Amino acid sequence: MAGAIARAEGVERKLDEEGRESKGASTLVNRNVFIGRRRTSLRLEPAMWDALAEICRREDMSLHEICALVDERRHASSLTAAIRVFVLTYFRAAATEDGHARTGHGLLYRSRRPHRTGDARRTRIDAARAHDGL
Repeated sequence: MAGAIARAEGVERKLDEEGRESKGASTLVNRNVFIGRRRTSLRLEPAMWDALAEICRREDMSLHEICALVDERRHASSLTAAIRVFVLTYFRAAATEDGHARTGHGLLYRSRRPHRTGDARRTRIDAARAHDGL
């Protein structure tokens, strides 16, 4: 039965020897980045690479500059894990009420709660830099 194809709801799935859905190849994408003069590789999900490209565009920084920034601020975690935390923290900072107000998002939410100020005035990159994990 190995290599058999199961069709359900218009989706084809590969089956292993026992008829279970095969995990298949990894969906992680491997890319090289430079941290200073050192080349290293990162394996991230395509969505993480897309998010990093968006951060680079928004901050007018190269992928290498963003990765170097994360590398110099990370503690005991791997660079790949620190990059994932950075991306999450960056977009969480953008999702604050003030972040939504600056971009014009979140009108429904803001109409139900009073607008708060304070920490959210920092830029998304500053908020991501301030995260304990970086």
